[in-house]
Amino acid sequence: MPHFQKSLGLQTKKQYFDRKMNVDPKSRHIDESSLRSLYDPEPVNEGDLWFLPAAPEDVAPTDMPWPIAARETSLEPKVWQAAEKEQYRGLVAAMQANTKFAERLRQMPDQVAERFAIDTASAVLRSEGIWISSEQIALYRTLRISSDDSAQDLGRAAWAVRRLSGSGATPQLGLHGFLGRVAVDRPQQVPGEERAIGAELAALSDRWIYDLEAMHGAHPLTQAAFAFACWRAEGITPYEELLEPTIAALLVGAGDLAPFLPMAQGHRLDRHSLRAGSAGAEERLAVFYTAAEAGALSAALELDRLALWRDRARAKTGDLSGRTPPKMIEALLRASVVSAEWLAQEVGCSPVSVRRNLRVFADRGLVREVTGQERYRFWTVAV
Repeated sequence: MPHFQKSLGLQTKKQYFDRKMNVDPKSRHIDESSLRSLYDPEPVNEGDLWFLPAAPEDVAPTDMPWPIAARETSLEPKVWQAAEKEQYRGLVAAMQANTKFAERLRQMPDQVAERFAIDTASAVLRSEGIWISSEQIALYRTLRISSDDSAQDLGRAAWAVRRLSGSGATPQLGLHGFLGRVAVDRPQQVPGEERAIGAELAALSDRWIYDLEAMHGAHPLTQAAFAFACWRAEGITPYEELLEPTIAALLVGAGDLAPFLPMAQGHRLDRHSLRAGSAGAEERLAVFYTAAEAGALSAALELDRLALWRDRARAKTGDLSGRTPPKMIEALLRASVVSAEWLAQEVGCSPVSVRRNLRVFADRGLVREVTGQERYRFWTVAV
């Protein structure tokens, strides 16, 4: 028999540990006070633990708080027009920034706006949590280069660039043409498909255009913010998707000033940065004006950098003979990513001549290669 049983006169280990733990052999009840050390906190009554769920019998189905879904602010045009007056400082700042962007854009060659359309599509997708760079979008538009897991997102980005570049119907003329959806109902709805189509989309389109026309007296930036809120409230696209309503709002807000409103990385048009609960029209306008101002200022700075690059490229290639280098400089400004074949078509010379000049441009720090491969190479300006 073990020593501890002999010394205590116990018959079994069970009796020994019962006595050691102050356990009553009859009830087998453990004295919890004996299990705590001097450093253990005092026990807390469960009634004081407010974070624990209440017992089911103590909670009625009608008791607050109820689960509350995401709610949009009031969509009355008068409310938004009054909010515009209260947020006039933000409106003026956004308007001045977009005027600066439009003036810089007019000084550049045609099709330079496509560069900022690609950057805007990348910024909006990142607000959804989809990280796709501008180079990836440009390569997809040129060669349809994509992986299986990014093909759908790149297709959405290409759609956004086409709409911002002016190819396709504007949202004010109808959402069927703008979204590129069929105008008739499908025989069978695709399982899990939450997008409105056919007659449902036609009704939503008419209602969205009617609501937008009621804001004709407001500034285009205010109309764009209102259009964005109406789009989300009507559920024209799934609530978690921001690309389609944002692109529509950027086209509406530009008015006749510029082709579209550019977006900067890290900004979004919804109330993500607002406090929990339903946001008012003034808060929604403040968020929209801030995003519009930041996007325009970022695009204007990029245009300034491109203008400086053009001057630097002309100075560094002044010793080159022929008409190909000046034409290449203008073509490189128009597109964010180019290939030798595309440049040859734009300039009007052979691909061999373009590749030779691209090597000279790269050696002089004017362009850089973005694919990192030996064949099918693409280039962009080194601003």
